[in-house]
Parts: sequence; C-alpha cells; structure tokens
Amino acid sequence: MSTLFSISRSLKGRFFLLVFIPAIIAGAYITNILVSGNFEPITEGEAYRSGQLNEASLERHLKEYRIKSVLNLRGKNSGKDWYETEIAVCRKLSVRHYDLAMSSSGRPNPEVMSRLMEIFREAPRPILIHCRSGSDRSGLAAALWKVVVDGEPKAIAQKQLSIRFGHFPVGQTSVLDDFFKEWEPVGVSSSAEK
Repeated sequence: MSTLFSISRSLKGRFFLLVFIPAIIAGAYITNILVSGNFEPITEGEAYRSGQLNEASLERHLKEYRIKSVLNLRGKNSGKDWYETEIAVCRKLSVRHYDLAMSSSGRPNPEVMSRLMEIFREAPRPILIHCRSGSDRSGLAAALWKVVVDGEPKAIAQKQLSIRFGHFPVGQTSVLDDFFKEWEPVGVSSSAEK
C-alpha cells in the first residue's frame, strides 16, 4: 500500500513539474510582454517594434529613444481613443506618423508591400513600428526590415517572427510566416536621414 501511495505522490509531483511550472513560466512571459508593450529594438538606434502603447508609454519611448517616426500597422482609425491619443502624442513631439493597414491573418498584397518599402526608405529614423500586440504584423515588418534595410539573410531575419515576441506560427497568423518564406526581396536600399 505504501509503495502505491509513494508512486501516486511521485506521479503528482511529475505532473506538477510538467504542467504547472511551464504554465507559470508562460504566464510570466506573457505578462512581461503585456507590461512592456512588447517594445524591443529591431536595429538599435534605427528601428524599434512594439504593441499598442498607452499614452504615457508612447511618450516615454518616443523621448527616450529619440524616435522620429511611428508606423502604425493597424491602419487609420479616426475616432478611436487609442488612435487619436497616438496622433496627439506624435504631434506634440513633432514625430512623423504613418498609417498602413496590414492584416495579421492575411498575406500582404503588393500595394501594402510597396507602401511598406516606401515608408522604410522615406521615414526619418529612428522609427517605431507597431501593431496591436507587437507580435504578428510588427514581427513581419521587423523581419522585412532586417532583410531590406539591414541586409540580413532571411534565415536570421525570420527570428523577428517568433514566440519570443508572442508570435505563434500556427492558425491564422501562420500565413505571415508562409508569406515571409516565399517572399523574395527586391533591391530596396534605404537612404532616409538619420
């Protein structure tokens, strides 16, 4: 009987280690992404990525990193509080603001890609590229930046679309991974003023 009880306790301990500990770690990781706004450098001093920042965080990051441009991948959303706040903060700090509607569950069309490359070329730097969570659309844009602007190989740039930033390459958002794998860079070099 005591052997059976001992085995039962041992299994419960293993179950705890295999299920609850990873769940706690995952929860802490997701909380960190949410608290930080998923703000991370793409290329230090040149380009940053994030999720939708609140007013105080946006203003703090724009000042601290001397950001000169913001690219909103959620598209123009006039009348929405988050959008109007973002526009107001950018105006207040004389930061250039760009809107580009990208989907987190659909392939970017040629017009979107053309405009994205144009913004990469013309936007004053440093630039902050953001979407809602900073995981999917921002991840694709960051990967494209690494290839087009920084000249990195796609295999290295692909790391911008990773679980590290909250991107899971399954379900609807996997279309972004597929797009990036199939995408062939067209010689785009950037000459935006720093």
